[in-house]
Amino acid sequence: MQRPRPPIRLRTSLLVMVGCTTAAPSSPDGAIIVPLDGGAADATELADAGADADPGAPDATPDLPDAAVTGVPPELDGRITINELMTYNAVTILDDAGIASDWVELYNPTSEDLPLAGYTLTDDLAIPVRAVIPDGVVLPAGGHLVLWLDHAPERGPLHLGFHLARESGDLSLNRPDGTPIDRVRYGKQAVDFSAAREPDGSTNWKIEWHASPGAPNPGGPGTPAPLENPVALPELIPAAGDLTERLLGYDVLLDVGITISAADMASLLDDPAQDVPGTLTIEGRSYGPVGVRLKGQNSFEPITAKPSLRINIDEYVPRAELFGLKDLTLNNMNNDLTMMHERIAYLVARQAGIPASRANHARVTINGVRYGLYVNVETVKHKLLTRWFTNAGGSLFEGTDVDFLPAHVAAYEHEAGSSSRALLTSLAAALQNADADAAIAAAGSYASIARFQDYWAMAIVIGQFDSMPYSNPGDDYLVYVDQATGKLTFLPWGMDETFYNASRDPTQIQSVLAVKCKASAACWQGVVDRAWALLSQTESLDLEDEVVDVAAQIHAEVALDTRKWYTTQQVYDHQGTMRTFVSGRRAKLATFLPPPTP
Repeated sequence: MQRPRPPIRLRTSLLVMVGCTTAAPSSPDGAIIVPLDGGAADATELADAGADADPGAPDATPDLPDAAVTGVPPELDGRITINELMTYNAVTILDDAGIASDWVELYNPTSEDLPLAGYTLTDDLAIPVRAVIPDGVVLPAGGHLVLWLDHAPERGPLHLGFHLARESGDLSLNRPDGTPIDRVRYGKQAVDFSAAREPDGSTNWKIEWHASPGAPNPGGPGTPAPLENPVALPELIPAAGDLTERLLGYDVLLDVGITISAADMASLLDDPAQDVPGTLTIEGRSYGPVGVRLKGQNSFEPITAKPSLRINIDEYVPRAELFGLKDLTLNNMNNDLTMMHERIAYLVARQAGIPASRANHARVTINGVRYGLYVNVETVKHKLLTRWFTNAGGSLFEGTDVDFLPAHVAAYEHEAGSSSRALLTSLAAALQNADADAAIAAAGSYASIARFQDYWAMAIVIGQFDSMPYSNPGDDYLVYVDQATGKLTFLPWGMDETFYNASRDPTQIQSVLAVKCKASAACWQGVVDRAWALLSQTESLDLEDEVVDVAAQIHAEVALDTRKWYTTQQVYDHQGTMRTFVSGRRAKLATFLPPPTP
């Protein structure tokens, strides 16, 4: 007979980490931060350990340990609950080997220590034994026990032989005789969010940013979970859903704290475009390491001033995500004296049905120092493309000082998807036709002319004169290959210099595509009709009141921002000018555009 192990006891609200040679640093709220070097595991190991793997069936049904019959009465172990679980653990917590793995927390609300030798967990309700808890594991009275679902039982008695399914799945805790104690069915979860009963042992499940493995979950009195009914459906845990609105919701005023070491602050002075490791603090939880670098051209400022920032969430831990996002773009608004152009311009674009970023405002601190008010703009990547297109796998190119000309095709910046420039090449060739109608007809085989008309109409209404089709060469736009149509479509970017110069003639353009479109009566009338329709839409939405409301929301923050390029009074003055632009846009456009089609 195998010699029994001494009992493994986890004290109430304590998760024991055994055998770590280097302690993982923790944030003030207890979130464990992945070490960058010299720590328990590097980013590659963490990614490999937590990557989607085929959980498979065990090589053989696990043998029950010697203590298979526990003698624990059902009225006691029947109160144990699956209290919290995490299917996508990237940086939340490391195990005793320094690896981030799936985990589940069990909770014992009784006043008795409960030995769990011989109890089983399974992710298949038809197979009660997928992993057996070995000898010596005890769930303490009123306490919590974290078990690692990492398919690596050789790592120790708290490591079990399967992974949790990533998308959705079942989990059941069973007695040695196979009868279930607690069964749950969960929807798709989010990276580094847990699903937790709040309070402990209750029927109330919450998708929790502040995960608390091995510690009590928050919440006041709640309805205790009932005893398991084996013939009923498992208890349902909701899917995490789209969490990105917590960071990018239109009316969110986000607080972003960034911590960077002194050495890495110096590195950003020497090489501002190179990522350095940092830690983000969002909604009171520290998260990292993430990559931090500076961005910008005309608006560029060093780290000692008020720089625009790109936060690459998965730079050091490939599986990491922040509320479902892989990066943050924080613009310093140096070219926007209203400090609100981008937020409202992107709103108009989205209302027009144009695939466009979400944008709001953020208060940013670096190492505890206030850096001021920023605009938080959704980066054009997979999340955005998924929201707007049925298939987000198309090619994405950014247009920076390029137009649809044969000589410019190679200079488009490849951002995502296939790097093939075949559609750009064909579009540029089609627009070389001297006959405007023929050029537009040919171009329509490679680009959505209707989408271009929408894009141009939006630029007319909001005065987006810094971008294609007005800039020479084209700037501040992206083109995407829509997989549903096989054609290029158009996305705005760099909307900070909108709502300026209401008196500028919007028919004076530079882009070859716009020139051909304007010369084609049908194409040009389509732009005109769309512009008037979009203007009516902005009026029905009361865009002028929206300008007033956003200005009121950020009013105090404007005054507190001592790093901005301009004075507080200039901001208030330019906000008034923006309001005048919006209220007078119909009258101004009537002097330049023909009426819409009757």
